[in-house]
Amino acid sequence: MSIAANRAQQIEINRVANNIDRPTSAILEYFCGMNSLESKVVTATKWSALTEIASKLISPISTMILARLLTPEAYGAVATTTIIISFAEMLTDAGFQRYLIQHDFDNDDDKYKCADTAFWLNLTLGVFAWLIIVLFRHPLAQLVGSPELGNAIAIACSIIPITAFSSIQAGFFKRDLNFKPLFKARLIVMFIPFCITIPLALCLRNYWALIAGSIAHKIVYAFVLTINSKWKPSLRFSFLKTKEMTSFWLWTSAGRIITYMTNYIDLFLISSKFDQHLLGIYRTSMQTSTHIIALISSIVVPVLLPTYSKTQNDFKKLRNIILNVQKHLGILLLPIGLGIFLYSDLITNILLGGQWHEAAPIIGIWGLMHAFTLLLSRNYTNAFIAIGKPKIPVIVQAIYAAILIPTIILSADISFNCVYITRSFMRIWHIALNMLFIFITIRLSIFKTLRNLIPEFIGCLVFFIISTLLSLISESPYWQLISIIICAITYFSIIFLFKKEKIIIYQAIKHIKNLLKPLSVSK
Repeated sequence: MSIAANRAQQIEINRVANNIDRPTSAILEYFCGMNSLESKVVTATKWSALTEIASKLISPISTMILARLLTPEAYGAVATTTIIISFAEMLTDAGFQRYLIQHDFDNDDDKYKCADTAFWLNLTLGVFAWLIIVLFRHPLAQLVGSPELGNAIAIACSIIPITAFSSIQAGFFKRDLNFKPLFKARLIVMFIPFCITIPLALCLRNYWALIAGSIAHKIVYAFVLTINSKWKPSLRFSFLKTKEMTSFWLWTSAGRIITYMTNYIDLFLISSKFDQHLLGIYRTSMQTSTHIIALISSIVVPVLLPTYSKTQNDFKKLRNIILNVQKHLGILLLPIGLGIFLYSDLITNILLGGQWHEAAPIIGIWGLMHAFTLLLSRNYTNAFIAIGKPKIPVIVQAIYAAILIPTIILSADISFNCVYITRSFMRIWHIALNMLFIFITIRLSIFKTLRNLIPEFIGCLVFFIISTLLSLISESPYWQLISIIICAITYFSIIFLFKKEKIIIYQAIKHIKNLLKPLSVSK
């Protein structure tokens, strides 16, 4: 590489470094061995670290309180409105945020002109969609199997145009790898349940508390991002920019429609064939498992795309980084997923309460499969986009949907239990498709992937055996807590027998200490 090329590359690295918070920089360096992208933003480091920790502590607390104040029927009613809101947002957003993230603009004026156009398109489509929903709220409520929720659907869907005020700003922050404002906004909205949702739940004891909290969440999030954004919407619109975004919009919309169908077909069927009680159990169970897994994944997943993009032209290095990411994530994700499966009853009682006992088997099986999906599917999806092949995730989703949708429809005719079991295990099909396409594109074989995770699989096998034996002694909650501690110690003892895993854990501890140094310095 020439001196000029090296210099240009260093300038680009420095540009990115000035827009990246320290935790993200550390993760990038940690996984792909980049030179340190040092940034003198101690304040950003402190707040980013504190916000990530706080968000994972506050959300479960509010969930524990609300689950004891409201019934599964209330959560089922909100899940019903979510089916319609998600469909409308899928059409109104039109993928403009992702276009702003990925597109290479000529200059700032070109970028902001495109942003203004995208904003007014989003807002117009959002208002139009909301008005249509308001006019046809009762037929829509009938369609999703809840005829009494017409007015609730109309009010809940007011968040659709509100989203337009945050979508573009969020896109710019992600484009610049500047996660600090996003973390700040997340931290603020985390307190909305305590200020609005929980007090209303104490007074109303119905789904209106959740709807009001959701609307307040969107308004506050949009407000915080807007005041922290350099870009503010202006009164200009470009038909030329609209035309330029059309091709991207078509592919994005196609992918979003397929994703919507795969994500919500089960909710629609449960809502129409069963009742709001089971819908609330089903939806809340999946969200609970997902939130537990997110304790680990949310720190790494947001930076997978920029990490993989650094080596998009070097498939050998990209394969090594993917395997490295899988190794690091697998050490924690696999035992956490297995733990959710084995101790789902305890988790349900602690997080949701006794009235949610039906949620335990769903939480267990979904938590296990979600861990595998994040490790072996979501990981590859980011790789496809990073190497400039965004059509592959769309193709994967289309093939997946072609099998999933008729399978779920058939299972809904059998029983509710059949729906969630089928929905969970169908994720194996999604994993298999991603593994096939990652082999075709960058020659990363399934055998190399599985061999990479052998120590984690061995540790989980021992975890499972020890847990099963301990469950024969007692099934009391206190004994289960002791059992979890014993299993965790056993798992990590097995992991420490492998040299690479031992090094990874020591490196992780070292990096955590480095991230927390600014906190001790600031004191």
